[in-house]
Amino acid sequence: MPTAKAIGPAPVRGAQPLFDAEAMRAADQAAHERHHVPSIVLMERAGLATAQAIVERWPASDVVVLIGGGNNGGDGLVVARHLREQGYRVRVVAPSGDPPSTPDAGTNASIAASLGIRIEPFEAGGGADLVVDAMLGTGARGAPRGTIGDAVRWANGVGCPIVACDVPTGVDADTGEVAGDAIDADLTVTYHGRKVGLSVEPGRDRAGVVIVADIGIPSDVRVDASAWLAGRDVLAGLPRKGAAAEKYSAGSVLVVAGSQGLVGAAVLASRATLRAGAGLTVTVTAASARAEIATQACEVMVMAGAEEDGALAPGALAAIEEQLGRVSAVALGPGLGRREATTELVRALVGSVEQPLVIDADGLWHLGERPAWLADRAAPTVLTPHAGEAARLLGWERPEVEAHRLQAAGELARMTGAIVDLKGPDSIVTAPDGPVVVNGTGGPALATAGSGDVLTGTVGALLAHRQLEPFTAVALAVALHGRAGELTGRGDGTIAGDVVEALPTALADS
Repeated sequence: MPTAKAIGPAPVRGAQPLFDAEAMRAADQAAHERHHVPSIVLMERAGLATAQAIVERWPASDVVVLIGGGNNGGDGLVVARHLREQGYRVRVVAPSGDPPSTPDAGTNASIAASLGIRIEPFEAGGGADLVVDAMLGTGARGAPRGTIGDAVRWANGVGCPIVACDVPTGVDADTGEVAGDAIDADLTVTYHGRKVGLSVEPGRDRAGVVIVADIGIPSDVRVDASAWLAGRDVLAGLPRKGAAAEKYSAGSVLVVAGSQGLVGAAVLASRATLRAGAGLTVTVTAASARAEIATQACEVMVMAGAEEDGALAPGALAAIEEQLGRVSAVALGPGLGRREATTELVRALVGSVEQPLVIDADGLWHLGERPAWLADRAAPTVLTPHAGEAARLLGWERPEVEAHRLQAAGELARMTGAIVDLKGPDSIVTAPDGPVVVNGTGGPALATAGSGDVLTGTVGALLAHRQLEPFTAVALAVALHGRAGELTGRGDGTIAGDVVEALPTALADS
């Protein structure tokens, strides 16, 4: 069934397009002007698809449909009409007190009135078995105000399922930002194409389950995608070891990680490189940590580097440079510790490593407020911060990053010249000149200590595959890591080591 198609190819094969409100307006306009599809037909298809989704999931019951004054309210009126035909007891409530005023929505208000469906003013109180949110659509910005805000709070407090039409009220369709109160939907039926804000936090969390409905826009209508969603389908693009492969052709990784008391992070990152398909991994760590890491990661070549107070020091640069000639990518950071001497080593490495370099964890801490260190690097650089680490690099507060994730990821990429994976349930991969890929694999199982170290190793392994472009390698690594989290089978009891061991299954499953 036709849903929105993007102009141009996906940046990662198999990724699905995500659209902003302007692109969806352009698609509606093209359907009407180029193909003579009446806009009211699109509204009818949208409302019918939403009603069908409700009927498939919830039995006939008392439904309150909250409508706004624009076309989203018209969609809600269509939903109300079709649910009523299916035996649902339906009340239509307009928090603004007025019926929708746009031409198509006004027509649907007249149809509803002819069938005895009355539009009521909003009054707080009372209950429902199901609420349909059709108040503010994709064009709305900022926090819902006045009685619409009151209706949002009422709906969230009723304790019944909520279905959102196109986008939950209060969620910015273009960014996923939530400026104030927002509908907390169980299901969002979005029309023609998936909106960016339904895949980016915090809007992603407010949207619940998202389904894309065909509303009758012809399939040859193509519009610009703002971002791309990388689900399981992208994993078909992972490189495979051929019959003639040997350890170096499969990719070789140097991991600079670990310190006294922080060996676990180095072990997880090092083992993840191999489980993600690398043929060879060399780890350079503080001399006092070497034996413990080697015992726990016997497949890894573990080298001792000069240390101060149990952590790698500038004198370790010689041992690291000795290994650089045999590897095709470098992973820096897990468990390095935060000694001042290690900061000097990180600065030297950033300047001297000519291979693709992924920096995470304590490596990012050592960059601290010094992202300019990356400016002169000729080889690709990848940063994999969580919100707190991104905030420190940007000079923001962590809540700012969490509230404006697309903006934060883009600004950090431009500031550093690096490919950035802003980690989270909606991990966002972007580069200074775009594009943006939002990860669609993973889940709560990855909310465990050490998961980021596993990701570092996974990114390092795919960066080491010379046949992959660096941006593609990072997006694939994030998707592979997420898929491994899905496959652990340990639920809330998942630990990072489980994710490492699930990586081969995720590779085979792709």
